[in-house]
Amino acid sequence: MRDTMIKELRSDKLHLQEQVVHLEELLKLKAGEDAQSDDQDNCPLPPMDGHPECIGKLKWMKEMWESDSCYRSYGVNGSQCSFLIYLSEIESWCPVLQGRTASSPVEENSEEVSDQAVIQRSLKGLYSSMENRTQFRWIQGRILSMEKIWFKAGQSLSAKYNLTERKAKQILVHPGAVTDESGFRIAQSAFSGGPLGELVQWSDLISTLYILGHRLHLSASVPELKHLLGLSTDVCPPRQSAVKVDLIYTDIIGLKQIQSALDTSWTQYKCMIRVLDSFGTEPDFNHAAWAEEHYLKSPFGGLNLIPMQFYTMFPHTPDNTFLGFVVQHQLSSQETQRLESVKKRNRALVYGKSAAFWEGKRSYLDTIHKHLEIHGTVDDSAQIPEYVVNHGIVKGTEVQTLLRQSKVFVGLSFPYEGPAPLEALANGCVFLNPRLDPPLNSLNSQFFSEKPTMRELTSQHPYAEAIGEPYVWMVDMYNLTDVERALTGILNQNIEPYVPYEFTSEGMLQRVNVLIEKQDFCYAGRRWPPRSALQVVKAEAGTSCKQACQDAGLICEPAFFPDLNSVMSLADYGLNCHTSQYSESSVVLPAYDQQKHCLLQADHLLFSCVRSDALLNRVCPCRDYIKDQRALCTACV
Repeated sequence: MRDTMIKELRSDKLHLQEQVVHLEELLKLKAGEDAQSDDQDNCPLPPMDGHPECIGKLKWMKEMWESDSCYRSYGVNGSQCSFLIYLSEIESWCPVLQGRTASSPVEENSEEVSDQAVIQRSLKGLYSSMENRTQFRWIQGRILSMEKIWFKAGQSLSAKYNLTERKAKQILVHPGAVTDESGFRIAQSAFSGGPLGELVQWSDLISTLYILGHRLHLSASVPELKHLLGLSTDVCPPRQSAVKVDLIYTDIIGLKQIQSALDTSWTQYKCMIRVLDSFGTEPDFNHAAWAEEHYLKSPFGGLNLIPMQFYTMFPHTPDNTFLGFVVQHQLSSQETQRLESVKKRNRALVYGKSAAFWEGKRSYLDTIHKHLEIHGTVDDSAQIPEYVVNHGIVKGTEVQTLLRQSKVFVGLSFPYEGPAPLEALANGCVFLNPRLDPPLNSLNSQFFSEKPTMRELTSQHPYAEAIGEPYVWMVDMYNLTDVERALTGILNQNIEPYVPYEFTSEGMLQRVNVLIEKQDFCYAGRRWPPRSALQVVKAEAGTSCKQACQDAGLICEPAFFPDLNSVMSLADYGLNCHTSQYSESSVVLPAYDQQKHCLLQADHLLFSCVRSDALLNRVCPCRDYIKDQRALCTACV
């Protein structure tokens, strides 16, 4: 009996050992599989910095992950780990778990796109992508008229700088305002006196990208956009896009179309976006929660982008990036020869294609008419003074001819900040720039009421105002003595044509090339401008960093704010804080008060160059800039 019992016990022991081995194998298998544990201790929540929507998305996934089979195809199985992996690596709502890496369209492209970007010798290869597309008809016409100019500029820039070590990027261009879905019809109205500023900028950007040797994919409708992005009808993001884009240029209308089309995969593309935004978007309007809390909501704000992703027509605010356009002033050789014998006449050309711009300006125009013959380019049905020689709506080359024959380009106070005044200066024509008193902003102007900016316009064209005399003369339209003073000064001078370098085709090529190669919002490690360009200025209380840097002959550079946003960094620049704290309650941080209590910015989207506080001294990140190319510092090229 004893022997039998020992034998049975040994058998039980062997069985138990086999069970233990089996269980250990199961545990190893379970530990080796990603996202198989629903235990929060085995898959703790990572720090949520920069991912405010992660918790909400996790709650949604917990309830809705079985609502579409595509989630299972990405490995979602009901566990918190699988939720976190999906939301961090597929849709980018959450931070990536420690020890894992997330792939992105940018990373995939960096490996696959290996061909070199070569400066193009013409723009003919671009036209096929625009043929028979009414949305691009005006744009194509402008590009065609400037083809030789672009070719010469490309050759000139490549002779000055080494442009051979560049990769050709896949770039999606989606001007939302020209799509039929937008309802704006600006592409159709361009030939009948409609606004041209945005179309000018799109034309020049497309030309620039092509001349620089990048691969362009033009989209002018939502279905076309979805096709280029390879979007499927599934709830989940597609596994592979038709075009693996590196950069996306769009406008605010287009951005909302892209967000709607991409849906849950929007965050993967967010860092690639560059938004053409004529008047600019300031940080407090851009931050959705801040804007709502402080009554700054705008139909064009609340996009939660990095403010430098907004590309402006003029260098309004250093919080945004200056893209610009090209001032078109060159004529064909035949037209130039014809005009060489034509001297400037005592003629004024009025800046106003709509009859509404002329209303209430009769005394102003009468005063000008005493000294100059007045010409206009308005619709024939417009009610304008009988002495105005009206040429009707004319093409761009005809406007150049009229400007070359005129001495004065007359502003009527609207439209604001268009390209035409710079075209006048380029043709040797003085711009009469009306003051705006009081200055216009979103609080006192219907036009600016929905614009996501508090910027104040002191004249019809602030950029031209900064150029000053003898090219630009400020005038109070309702003070006829002031008008007479300006006209007397203008008629007693002769000026040569003038174009700031940043508005030439070569200047735009240089600027956009540097932005494409250096400005990166996808990887924090690729910083630009270089840290060596940082110059710190301590502002007086109540002074913005924009103003403080400007007073020092510099420009506020928001990319450097993180470099100053710590007690140790402030000490490096001579500011020893007695006490300090991080705060999300202000857009003027980092700053300090009279007691040397330092306030540091807790929300990176609220860094702002343009705001001030009467009780705080701002610590400002400034940089130098190249003359007539303010978007670039001397160490940036």
